[in-house]
Amino acid sequence: MKKRVGLITIVAVMSLIGGGILLFNFFNGSQEQLEQTETMVYDYLTEERNYTDEEIDSIRTEYNWRNDRDDERGAYQAYVTFSDEADYEYEYIYNDLDGVIQIGRNEGEGNHTE
Repeated sequence: MKKRVGLITIVAVMSLIGGGILLFNFFNGSQEQLEQTETMVYDYLTEERNYTDEEIDSIRTEYNWRNDRDDERGAYQAYVTFSDEADYEYEYIYNDLDGVIQIGRNEGEGNHTE
């Protein structure tokens, strides 16, 4: 009887931990994909758009589970701040099919609109 209760307790704890990890990943996304998005956006800006490190102030990545099925916006976005526009973020997405694309509300605005 004690073995059975112990086994049930172990299974319950493991299920709670596993469920917690799945929920965390559902709402926060894959850390690997966030890092890949940041790397690909950085490579795109420096290699294809010819920006220097000094011109790129920061790249912040974010996962939005609501956009996971949206065709225009990807679930993984990168927000880039350039040195000459510290208060303005440009939004980029990356996927294997299309590569890096600038999207968002900045159409026609800002110094770095594509």
